[in-house]
Amino acid sequence: MLYDKLKTASRLKELRLEAGFTMEELAKKMKLSGRSSYAMIESGRTNLTTQNAYILAKIYDINVDYLLKSSIVNDKQVIIKPVQLEKELEKDVTYNGKPLTSTDIIALKDFLQGLTSSK
Repeated sequence: MLYDKLKTASRLKELRLEAGFTMEELAKKMKLSGRSSYAMIESGRTNLTTQNAYILAKIYDINVDYLLKSSIVNDKQVIIKPVQLEKELEKDVTYNGKPLTSTDIIALKDFLQGLTSSK
């Protein structure tokens, strides 16, 4: 895997801000020595270890692929977290000019999950 520390660092910052965590809170959750240890990872000055990638994936309820794939050079790939997908479907997607119903959203999520689970 081609790993780009800065792109992964950017993804980490995005996830942290979206979740409303401080660097100190994450350092504690990850059992790091302090805020500066986490800051080094988020800034890209330190490599993200496999162990820390799994810890962060668990904290954010995402898979490690989502965390790291942003750092793989691939302009055509778009990665959306399941929680983000549901929010986007609820607010931005319409069919024939009408918002999707909750039943539509469930069906669409199941369909998309079926597409990705076979890969």
